[in-house]
Amino acid sequence: MIGRLYAIVIDCPDRSELAAFYEKLLSLSRLEDTPEFIALGSTTGTEVVAF
Repeated sequence: MIGRLYAIVIDCPDRSELAAFYEKLLSLSRLEDTPEFIALGSTTGTEVVAF
């Protein structure tokens, strides 16, 4: 069985700025934007990048 990567979490001092960069770079959309974290996801809904 081959594993699958579902999420990447990046710890950073300015999550809003970094999320905006990756949002444009990877053509992702914001799934959640809370005071604790921002989650970006693809149109298929399987891959997530969180800051």
